[in-house]
Amino acid sequence: MISLVILSFTVKKNYTSASTNSFTKTINTIVIDAGHGFRCENGCRHGSTGENITEDQVSYEVSKRIVAELKKKYPSVKIIESRPTPFFVENRARAEFANKNKGDLFVSIHCNFVPKIRDVRREGTRTETKYVYVGKGKKRKKVKKTITVPVYKTYYLPNPAHGTETYVFAAHKTDDKEEIIMENGDIFENEKDDSTINNNINDPLIKQQVALWTKQFFANSVKLASMMEEEFTTLGRFSRGVKQRQKGIWVLQATAMPSILIELGFLSNSEEEAYLLSEPGQQQMAESIVKAISRYKELVEKGAPQPPVNNGKR
Repeated sequence: MISLVILSFTVKKNYTSASTNSFTKTINTIVIDAGHGFRCENGCRHGSTGENITEDQVSYEVSKRIVAELKKKYPSVKIIESRPTPFFVENRARAEFANKNKGDLFVSIHCNFVPKIRDVRREGTRTETKYVYVGKGKKRKKVKKTITVPVYKTYYLPNPAHGTETYVFAAHKTDDKEEIIMENGDIFENEKDDSTINNNINDPLIKQQVALWTKQFFANSVKLASMMEEEFTTLGRFSRGVKQRQKGIWVLQATAMPSILIELGFLSNSEEEAYLLSEPGQQQMAESIVKAISRYKELVEKGAPQPPVNNGKR
């Protein structure tokens, strides 16, 4: 679950080739990250919990479906999982795994959750008898007094929050992203002309390159995230947009590649929980994610404008 949103991007329907080919020649490795996981050491699950299913279960099942669909569609592309089992993996280990395997794309799968709405209502009155002091000095005395007080009752109502969200690394966390890219200097091996690579991280030219890569990673992350939200709307899902948040998301900040985090829906919403619990719902979401990845892959590899998508309901 992700909160504290500070910025939303409008989902765009069309893209131009821009300059993506100067940064990514081909997408050879895609990292699929199933959020959270089962913490066997203390017997509890990690992440949000609905009435009938937990976030780590949904993210794991949908991720497995994504991996299967990607492997079927792209047999020559390396599709790897940062959490290949139901068990929990630390966020730092996920990012290190993606960087070590020189991922070209990082997609993290999660579910959202919000607490019920607390509603305090006045429901009539009641009488109370209490003792009060009246008078002053020697005339001061305690007397019994009957008063009328309001009666309140607290209700907890279902929260109507629903829909999908896709997060990109926060723009104000640029320094963190640049530091990660500097630490993974061999990322520049994807440049078209490998003979020009300079691996001296103290060289001003390298620092400029890193700054350019960081900006391009951000732009490409937004493009992919926008495509994700477009595909979700074709299913009739409500899109809450592409977002950042004030507090950085570690797996997005610490991955030296375009990275997104998808919130499939709200487990606190009974209808969305039922959808994400169902096999058709999980498969539909997985296929939509694969479609978006395919559109993004075609964009960065060929630089061709993508056809508009019929966005369904918003």
